[in-house]
Amino acid sequence: MKSRIDFLRGTTQLAGEGFLGALDVVEGLHQAVLDPFARLLPFGQLLMRSTDFVYARLRDVGHAANTAAIGSLGLYERYLSPRGGDEASEGAASTWISALNGAVGDHLEATNNPLALSLAFCRNGRVLDLAPAALARELPCSNGTLYVLVHGLGLNDCQWEDHNGEDFGTQLERDLGGSAVRLRYNSGRRISANGREFARALQRLVDIHPRAIERLVLIGHSMGGLVCRSACSYAVREELSWCERLRAAICLGSPHLGAPLERIGGRLSAALEATPYTRALAKLTERRSAGVKDLRHGWCSDRDRPHERKDDAEIEPLPPIASGRWYLAAATLAGSSDGARARWIGDGLVPVPSALGQHADPRRSLKLPAAQRHVFRGLGHMDLMNHSRVYERLREWSWAD
Repeated sequence: MKSRIDFLRGTTQLAGEGFLGALDVVEGLHQAVLDPFARLLPFGQLLMRSTDFVYARLRDVGHAANTAAIGSLGLYERYLSPRGGDEASEGAASTWISALNGAVGDHLEATNNPLALSLAFCRNGRVLDLAPAALARELPCSNGTLYVLVHGLGLNDCQWEDHNGEDFGTQLERDLGGSAVRLRYNSGRRISANGREFARALQRLVDIHPRAIERLVLIGHSMGGLVCRSACSYAVREELSWCERLRAAICLGSPHLGAPLERIGGRLSAALEATPYTRALAKLTERRSAGVKDLRHGWCSDRDRPHERKDDAEIEPLPPIASGRWYLAAATLAGSSDGARARWIGDGLVPVPSALGQHADPRRSLKLPAAQRHVFRGLGHMDLMNHSRVYERLREWSWAD
C-alpha cells in the first residue's frame, strides 16, 4: 500500500505535528491557570511575555527537529535501498495506515503527508491499472456485470476477506458471473468529498473498460454505504451514465441516522469547550477527522454542514435508481430486532433504526419498502463484511429484478 520510506516520512511528520499539538494544549492549560493571577501581580505582563517567549522557542525547536528528521530520511531514501517487508508486516502496516486515515485522514491530506491514502480501485490487494488492456485482463466482467465493494471508516480493501481469503466479490463472481473490484479511500475525508470522487472515478472505469458494463452493483459497509449513497447523489446531479446501469445499491450497517459514539464525542468536545480550564483539551477531541464527524448524523452531502444543528432537519432522501433498488441491512447482537438493545446498541456500533433509516418522525426516515430492508440477528458490525448469512442475502439482492 505504502513504501517503507513513505511510512517513515509520514510517521516522522506526524510525530512532529503531535509534539507541536501537545505543546499547544499545554500552553493553553498554562495560560488558563496563569492569566487570572498574572493580572493581579505588578510584574504580571512581564511574566506573561516571558511565558509566550518560552513556548515560541519550544515551537522553533520542534520545527527544526522535525525538518532535520525528514531531511535525514531524504538522504536515506537517496543512498540506501530498503528491503521489502514480509507479507504479515506489510498487512499490519496497511491496517495501521487505514486506521490512521480514519482518525486524522483529512489532516494527512491537508499537510501532504505521504501516509494519506488516495482513492483507487483494487483487486487482490493491488491498485488496478485503469488502462483498457489491463482491465480486460484483470477485470474481465465477462457478462457485463461489475460489483464494487466499499469499506468503512478506518478500514481498507483487504479487510473484506474472511479467514479463507475470500470476500463477497469473489463469491459473487463464482455464483453469478461478472467481476468484482474493491474501493480503497481515505475515510477521514468528508463523506461527500469521497462520494464525489468515487462517482467520477467509477465513470472513468466504465468509460475506459473495453467491455460494455451493463449491470452495476454497489456494496458498502458502514461508512462505505454512505459513500455509495453520496456517489449516487453526485451521479444523478452530474448526469453520469453509470447511474443508469446501477441495479442494486446495498448498505450493510450504515449509520443513515447517525452513530451514537460520534455524538458522544461531539458532546464531550462541547463540554470541554465550556470552561477556560478545559478549553485547551477540547482541541484534542476536535482533531478527530471530518469523516468521523460526518458520522454524527450520517452526513453524506455537501448540503450537510457540521456547524448546523440537524436534530429537527428532514433527512435527504435516497437518490433515485432508475433501473435498480436500494437495500439497507442492519445487524443486532441480540436475538431480536426489537427492544432497547437493538434500538440503542444494534451491532455494537450502529443501532438497528439508524442502519435501516427508520425514525419515529417520518420526516427523518428514509422512504423504502419493507422488503428492501433486512435485519441479521446475532451478528456484530464486522460480521457484516464476510458472514455467510450476509452473503446469501447479498446474492439474492444483487440479481433481483
